[in-house]
Amino acid sequence: MNPLLIDYLILGLATVGVVFMLISALGILRLPDVFTRMHAAGKAATLGVSCLLLAAGIFFGIKDNISEFWRMIALIALFFVTAPIATTTMARAAYRTAKPGDFTLVVDEMGDGLPDG
Repeated sequence: MNPLLIDYLILGLATVGVVFMLISALGILRLPDVFTRMHAAGKAATLGVSCLLLAAGIFFGIKDNISEFWRMIALIALFFVTAPIATTTMARAAYRTAKPGDFTLVVDEMGDGLPDG
């Protein structure tokens, strides 16, 4: 494969990753509610970190050894498994610890069956 093409691929993936991380950071700063902030952090940051890890895997995997590439692929898979679990857990904790007037919820699916207090 052409080394210049690989360098452009790495640069493109890293740029996309940084842009998505920037969008995620701006979403965390600008969005009004804890749930929408977690949505921005969960979606955009997952894609940003995945692109950055893939760029690092290609960079180190092509130049040194292929095991670094597969290590980065494993990290991406673990990130895709753990990120939704973490954001769901944080959303449930935020919902359970908030005062009743803190959120404007149109549909409150988690409110049914929760103990009071």
